[in-house]
Amino acid sequence: MAMTPPRNWDRGLVLLLSGAGLWPFLPALLEGRVPGQKELPIDGGNGLFIFALVQDVLAGKTSLLHSDAMWFPTGRPFLLAVQNLVDAVAVQPFLLGLGPSHGLAVFTALLLVMNGLAGGWMGERVGGRGWSGPAAALVLALSPYVWGEEQTGRVTQTILAPICLAVGASWGAVEQGRGGAKAGGWLALAAAVYWFYGLFGAVVVAAVFLGALFEAPASWRGPVRGLVLAAVVSAAAVAPFALFTAMSWEDMAGRAQIESPVPNPTRIFGGLPWQNNPRIVAYVPQLLYGVAALTLLRAHRRGRAVALVVATFLLCFTAHGRAVMVLGVPVPSPLQALQALPGFERFWWPHRALAGATVALAVLAALAVQLPGWIRRLSGVLLLGAAAQGAWVPGVLSGWYVPPNPFWARDVGPGAVLFLPMLNPEVGKLRFAEWTWHRRPFVNGMAMWDEFLWPDEWRRWSSKEPLVSTLLDIERGRPHGRLRNAVGLSPAALARLRTVTIPSITVADLDSLHAQGVDTILIDKPRTPSASLSLLTRLAGEPRCDASNRHCWWRLDEPTP
Repeated sequence: MAMTPPRNWDRGLVLLLSGAGLWPFLPALLEGRVPGQKELPIDGGNGLFIFALVQDVLAGKTSLLHSDAMWFPTGRPFLLAVQNLVDAVAVQPFLLGLGPSHGLAVFTALLLVMNGLAGGWMGERVGGRGWSGPAAALVLALSPYVWGEEQTGRVTQTILAPICLAVGASWGAVEQGRGGAKAGGWLALAAAVYWFYGLFGAVVVAAVFLGALFEAPASWRGPVRGLVLAAVVSAAAVAPFALFTAMSWEDMAGRAQIESPVPNPTRIFGGLPWQNNPRIVAYVPQLLYGVAALTLLRAHRRGRAVALVVATFLLCFTAHGRAVMVLGVPVPSPLQALQALPGFERFWWPHRALAGATVALAVLAALAVQLPGWIRRLSGVLLLGAAAQGAWVPGVLSGWYVPPNPFWARDVGPGAVLFLPMLNPEVGKLRFAEWTWHRRPFVNGMAMWDEFLWPDEWRRWSSKEPLVSTLLDIERGRPHGRLRNAVGLSPAALARLRTVTIPSITVADLDSLHAQGVDTILIDKPRTPSASLSLLTRLAGEPRCDASNRHCWWRLDEPTP
């Protein structure tokens, strides 16, 4: 007698696979650490700052329209500093209930599980009950692309679930002959999570509707109506923010910069066992491309399968950057056309197109495992190989602890803080993470080492403040930023370093800074240039230091010695 499989076995398997996506971070999670690099990641520190800033807005402690929490004293319009609010609002109960460290760890873990669950739901919509749900869940839950974003502390970019829900809703709309309003709503949510995810999700949603046109040309009205309705609903939902951004575009820092401020190599076709494991992984296991190809052989829904393969190709091509070298000839990618559109100059992270490609491949996997005969069996083998391939490359990943309430915060004034060095990301990420505890305004801004990100108003203010301008010049005059040391610089790089002439700075310049609300100058002593230390010591005397003698500060709200 044949054994009957347990009821809902496929949904149970989806749940199991969704939880299995946590395995690279499991040791860190069990210790209460946040998934990410062992050292506090830059985006992790910035993320904590944003979450704390949104908490202040929700508590009525700062304005939704303007905040001087950074770039003090000019501040920034809040919605230009914090553009994606979904995760920042959703995380608040976890932070309030469990504290910054455990709350963020639990929240990030749940986001990873949600990706798998949403993928399983999408797979079931695409291929029905059986193996389709687990196949799609496997692709989403065990995604090296998502792990790579998590590893760098980018919580927002790990959220692929809304794209899955949008694609699943669009598939259901085609199958049932209904409109695409639900797909448009989920697409709007994907955009609210991260604006460019709305765009990449739209590519996959459009592939579903347009592919359906070729399956039944005589019934073209249904897919077209669904696509138009999805576009209208999503556009209407995001219109208020898009309008605000358009009206504030001239105030947007970095608006004219179209190249990524960070070298961003992406191994889209990587992941072979003999390759060196990078610190950050961002790729789609190439065995999934084999699964995608199998759907073209005998897929019942051939039009949608072909359209999804085309969408995957376009998204992966975009992820390579502005051009790809083919036989020594640069071939422009869709990214160049995208960055030519108004408002897209600031898309500096082309590898994030892999978010859409991952979802498209999950849909193709859900189709492939429903095909009859050897195609189904081979698809299953390739999916298991893709899971093993993804598991091999990152290995067990580290985590980081949220910094404790800093000792210096109890011994400085209530006003704004200027921390040094200003142009060092290693210092900046720690200081912004600590903001979750003390909430004092910063003269500094996030990602300050990339000067094109400075707001114009703050740039003008700093150029007129002799002390701030001089301290910046001192730091510009030596290697800083992502260079860990000055060893091995090329002659060309050395020639670009500036010789700094320190002008006549007086105590009056220090008093001017204090008069504008700056109470504290805080230094990371080993990383602050000696010229800056000498200048400040001459003006304000010896600083106070913590027990480590590393973090030192001058209080400007007390009489100068």
